[in-house]
Amino acid sequence: MADEAESDGDDEPIVELGEKTPVAGQPLARVAARLTWPHEVSRIINQEGESMIRTPSGPQQVESIFADIDETYIDSRQTFVSLVEDVIGSGPVAAEGDDANGNDDGNNTTNTDGDVDPEAEAEAI
Repeated sequence: MADEAESDGDDEPIVELGEKTPVAGQPLARVAARLTWPHEVSRIINQEGESMIRTPSGPQQVESIFADIDETYIDSRQTFVSLVEDVIGSGPVAAEGDDANGNDDGNNTTNTDGDVDPEAEAEAI
């Protein structure tokens, strides 16, 4: 019986996902998962302020995002995610090399973790 259930899925076509295109920054969920709750905003900035979060307009540092947030204390992960999404927006994230309009400018100097890539920065100069 279990063998029949497994073989049913084998008849479906395989979905091709395309090329693996790197995306600069980290998902918001990854940053939120590294924190414990409740948390003071100052501690979040001390702990994750340098982290780059993926946004529809390109990667942004947590510290710069919190410059636009008036809260001093965050009680839960959901509140954190909601506050950050209110600032950065939601939607598709541009792949590395694409600007906010989806155009490839070819001058990216960040790696997939959102950190500055010295080799790419040197090549862009």
